[in-house]
Amino acid sequence: MKQNSYLSMNRIFLLVKRDILSKKLALLVVTGAIFAGVYLSSLINIYSSAPSATLYFSLFTNILFISGFIITSIQFKELHKKETAQNYLLIPASTFEKFLSRLMLSTIGFAVLVLVGLTLISFTVEGLNSLIFGRHSILFSPFSKEVFLVIAHYFVAQSIFFLGAIYFRKYNFIKTINSIFIFLFALAILGVVFARIVYHDIFNGFISVDSRNVPLYLHSLPIGSDKISVFVQAVKTIYWIIPAPLFWTISYFRLKETEVKNAL
Repeated sequence: MKQNSYLSMNRIFLLVKRDILSKKLALLVVTGAIFAGVYLSSLINIYSSAPSATLYFSLFTNILFISGFIITSIQFKELHKKETAQNYLLIPASTFEKFLSRLMLSTIGFAVLVLVGLTLISFTVEGLNSLIFGRHSILFSPFSKEVFLVIAHYFVAQSIFFLGAIYFRKYNFIKTINSIFIFLFALAILGVVFARIVYHDIFNGFISVDSRNVPLYLHSLPIGSDKISVFVQAVKTIYWIIPAPLFWTISYFRLKETEVKNAL
């Protein structure tokens, strides 16, 4: 039977293995630094006048987002360097396999790594605290609804940094953050302009609002709580369904384009 040249799970496994082994030293260093940071945070927490019951949940959120965004931003670093681009292009795998392997690593793979790693670290750290100091913080609960909701939010936000990792040649992380701020700033300006045009009756000047007309005007708006609820639900649905697949799709086609440019 002819082997599929487009998608092979065996090749994807080998690509994932290659990426992990090539960065094993960095992973060990980062794990050690995280362990030290978690232990210090736990010590501060157990001797705090108001210990936090959500210490590990906060640590999980910060580690997942900050570390995840940084790791995602350097996923295709070798593709953007002349010294290593040729080696990347010569990897015996299709563009889709390279794309999928690194997407899996920076989304599901990294989320599972942080989830399992922080769980083990919390048991180790709090076990040491109990033995040495006779007190400990509340252990990390990896199977709570809040944890999986954070992971879902991470997948959505990660898709932006994944695109940035492929799109920008240098300073991917910083340029992606700057792009997000510029987009949000432009969106805010458009929102103000839209509000100024539609609700011009309550504005005094371009931005300032005539507070005397606000209660009367808002009371006359034909917007009920049910319509607001439907609008909010629609926004939530769009948030969960559209951004991540959209940015991942754009990332794939951008990766194909970048590979062609670097191969010439």
